[in-house]
Amino acid sequence: MSCETKKEQWIQIHDTTTPCVINFGKHAVDDHNKEKGDNLVFKKVIIGWYLEIDYNKTKLRLIIEVVNSKGEVITFEVVIVVDDKDGKTVKTVISFVPGHIDEKNPWTFWIKIHNVTEPHVQEIAKFAVEEHNKITHDNLIYICIIEGWYHVPTIPLVTLWKLHLKAKDCLGRVREYEALVKEEKLLLPKHVLKLEHFIVIPKIC
Repeated sequence: MSCETKKEQWIQIHDTTTPCVINFGKHAVDDHNKEKGDNLVFKKVIIGWYLEIDYNKTKLRLIIEVVNSKGEVITFEVVIVVDDKDGKTVKTVISFVPGHIDEKNPWTFWIKIHNVTEPHVQEIAKFAVEEHNKITHDNLIYICIIEGWYHVPTIPLVTLWKLHLKAKDCLGRVREYEALVKEEKLLLPKHVLKLEHFIVIPKIC
């Protein structure tokens, strides 16, 4: 008689308001504050998942809200490894990054790009405008990136880039656009870019 090996899978935490889950979120914030000299205040766990590595080790992925010194609420993705050994629980924070949850898919967390002037990010933005012009026969002129995010899905060697950028149209109007670009790194340093969407961001009156 044989048994199949259980495949690794992330399981959603059904109740993120339990003291146990909240404690993991607070630990991550405390660890970040201690390491970075910050003073973030834990607010809540929005959603979370866990992955059983083995009988004594579990990996947690939590999307949490914190409040900074200005009173602003910021969303972070936290990854923690919890290791239970000899009656002791050791929590190791693997990552603590700002961003936001995708509006359509809570599994997707967009990580904030800290430096949008970095050459590779600029290359992605310019490609988006040029590809939009080619597809729609438009004549937009790229100006700059306002802000941006990236997401690394489970597909190997793929990165998704979501950029809010400024461009000038043929009438001289400067408008803001959202571009979504898929990057596939096939054979480094070569990569393939594909424009997923390019839409104007309406002004809020």
